[in-house]
Amino acid sequence: MHGAFSFYGVYDTAAGAAAMQESSRAQSKARQAEERVRILEANLAKVLMINEALWELMREKLGLTDEDLNHKLYEIDMRDGVLDGKNQRKVVECSSCHRKVSPRHPSCIYCGQRIDDSVFRLK
Repeated sequence: MHGAFSFYGVYDTAAGAAAMQESSRAQSKARQAEERVRILEANLAKVLMINEALWELMREKLGLTDEDLNHKLYEIDMRDGVLDGKNQRKVVECSSCHRKVSPRHPSCIYCGQRIDDSVFRLK
């Protein structure tokens, strides 16, 4: 039988069982998180390969250059005013109610007006 000693040295099987159950839940959550990371890594690798193929097709078929791509990447990166490899949206004003809306929200939380319809918006 599993158990645990309490602060006073009394063998407490209920506390031991609870600790084991909590440990089991934590292990299960860790395994689930590892699996989600594995899936995300596989998806990212696939997206990178697709992007590479698309860029090579555009370069071959349209005559674009790596300089063209780098210029566009710089332009997009600087849309948020910071050259950091990210395009972070800033707080915007709702066109309907004129309140400030966090970039986390695709719609105004006050009036429901759609703020961001971009297909590139991540959740």
